[in-house]
Amino acid sequence: MEDAEVDPTKPIPAFYCCYLLRSTKQRTSLYIGSTPHPARRLAQHNGDSKGGARKTAKDDKRPWEMVLLVEGFTSRVAALQFEWAWQNPKMSSQHPANRHQLELGAGDEAQGSSGTQPNAETGKAKHRGRGSRRSLKAHLEDLHLFLRSTYFSKWPLKVRFFNADVYQLWTSWCDRVDSLLPDHVRIILDGDCPKDHLPWEDDSRVQRVDHIKADYSHIHDYVEKSHFLLDDPSDLRCKVCQARIIPSEDLVVVCPQANCYCISHLLCLSSRILDSAREPDQLVPIDGNCPLCDKVIQWSTMMQELSLRSRGCNESRKILRKAKKGRGRTPGAIHETSAADRGSAVEEAGTRAAGVESSTVGVSDSFDMNCSDDASLDENWTESLDIDIEPDLLDRPRTHNTGTSRVEIVIDDSDCDEMEELG
Repeated sequence: MEDAEVDPTKPIPAFYCCYLLRSTKQRTSLYIGSTPHPARRLAQHNGDSKGGARKTAKDDKRPWEMVLLVEGFTSRVAALQFEWAWQNPKMSSQHPANRHQLELGAGDEAQGSSGTQPNAETGKAKHRGRGSRRSLKAHLEDLHLFLRSTYFSKWPLKVRFFNADVYQLWTSWCDRVDSLLPDHVRIILDGDCPKDHLPWEDDSRVQRVDHIKADYSHIHDYVEKSHFLLDDPSDLRCKVCQARIIPSEDLVVVCPQANCYCISHLLCLSSRILDSAREPDQLVPIDGNCPLCDKVIQWSTMMQELSLRSRGCNESRKILRKAKKGRGRTPGAIHETSAADRGSAVEEAGTRAAGVESSTVGVSDSFDMNCSDDASLDENWTESLDIDIEPDLLDRPRTHNTGTSRVEIVIDDSDCDEMEELG
């Protein structure tokens, strides 16, 4: 993957997902892909717009339906890694994901004879008793396995189901397998899936794929708030170490909660959350508690805002211009506070929150603050990729670059025809 060098001026993408397509005419025909814009990609697969993969272009299989999404990837390469592993569960065990798959499969009692075992001579995984890996059931089993693997289980992923029959097959497998998904992996029931199957009220339902917001609109208010708080750096202090913050020199994170004015050094807050987690092998948080308001904050959301602020200046300006126009019509609560009053509010809130200890639910080792794995890859990227993904790709030293010379928000879809799963 040496050709996939990182452009350090790119912010974390607004949205990226892996998806599973199913033909509505030949329901055994399936396709796995990845995209930053699922509605556009589905239209391409169905021939409603230019593009799409060659193997989904046959009229006897169109239209396709997007039955589930795995979302929450923080770069294109992250999604491509998951897509490749999901498409190729029987490939070389030297692939990082498959090494962990074999580790899990060897000790998973629920799989029994259908588990995976490595061949001592070739090092490749052999699936016993499952037959073709192209079935919907097999894809769901592999998905469950990857979400539990040591590598992918550290990512802040969500699985969104649009079809009730697919979700029913998923729950049947979950009831059989002994191992549970990590607590932070969220299941979203959408489309025609039953609403009452989850113990909490889910406000993430969009009903249809074309209603998914694949832009930065979900953090517009957050971006505006951060700009407001950091606009006057005369007396900003970290709520963890109490040292002065210089936004132009320091990596600074802002609490995403609407009414919280907590500002911290990136390393101070991450260290605090990780120390609370007491997991020495975990490197980057998934979520934790704000040291000021004590509410749970999502690390991926803060990293997305930070990357926009430090490497997405053009996009940030667009967001702020929209906010300024919006304030002309409907003033926001945050703008009713002057810069002087803001300092007092922060100080008062800090006094109220003194002594509050932070806690965490999980952590992730897949984040790169500089989006170092968000590379521009052509559609033949797999031709330059050996069966074994280079281990040092994930361990490569990370550097902070807050300067921006070019911003490119549009990210291409994956179109790896040679790796698609079709029945």
